[in-house]
Amino acid sequence: MKSGKVLVGLLLAGFLGAQTLQIEGPVSGFIFDESQRALRPIVGLPGAAYFGDAVVSELTWASAAPDGQRALVLKDGALFSVCGLKGPEPTWVPVAGVRIAPERAAWAEDGSVALIYNSASGAVQRVRGFNDLPLADDPIPLGDASALAVDRNGRIVAGTSDGVFLVDPSGPRPLLPGLRAISLAVTGTNLLVAAGNGEIWRIRDYADEASAELLAAVEDPVGVALSQDQKYLLVAGRAERAVLIYELAARAVAARLVADAEPTTLARLGDADLWLVRTSSGPSDPLLVLKIRPEPAIWFVPAGKGE
Repeated sequence: MKSGKVLVGLLLAGFLGAQTLQIEGPVSGFIFDESQRALRPIVGLPGAAYFGDAVVSELTWASAAPDGQRALVLKDGALFSVCGLKGPEPTWVPVAGVRIAPERAAWAEDGSVALIYNSASGAVQRVRGFNDLPLADDPIPLGDASALAVDRNGRIVAGTSDGVFLVDPSGPRPLLPGLRAISLAVTGTNLLVAAGNGEIWRIRDYADEASAELLAAVEDPVGVALSQDQKYLLVAGRAERAVLIYELAARAVAARLVADAEPTTLARLGDADLWLVRTSSGPSDPLLVLKIRPEPAIWFVPAGKGE
């Protein structure tokens, strides 16, 4: 046992010693740049931001929590929780119990719980204990999951070809049977569903009585979210190349923001009113970021400082 601890200690010390980057300026969030196999920050505020240099590199895969406080990273076949991303020496902690190779992740809105998913096995694992020793629960077979969500209590929602359901120890609980989800988002007790047929649903009290209502229809949606004050519905649509902002009380479109390129996602960044709309597809490819306050706008984030 002692030799194993020494080996892990040396491994982590090697990782820590390689991290010497100090980020200058405010950080809006962290993005995994697949082309560079690195976790990179969005440095600065929208309108004057840029895609910064790697804070963690030589990665197989990574996913940052919405609050930007930590990330899950896959390096040399092992999964780690990395925190302190804004400092010169991020802290690496191995995640115990991992039995799948993660390809996708979903985070609770407060970053306290994460899901990792592998399409080949069709299994998902829930990761908890980030403030102590992170541990992955036993794998749960889901099959072909098109969308995933998890709340701060660890409750899992999955979208498959059979519909949207709550993963319950006693068996799956159908929420929207027969509807294939493209995107899922949990805000408080609300579950938002963007379906492949363009329907946008809200399910109130999804873990209890589960009351579903149809909110809108958008052609080819790629992401859905609810503002933190739960007054606005946000939908990113690939066909319209736009982000639609609906005022829920009025059931009307409050803003339609046309993007420079097709949206590919709608993922919250560190700021509660900031979302990633388009990821980078290459080292010189810019990002698109949505900010809804004080005035809603989609901002262009260049691939490097001064570009």
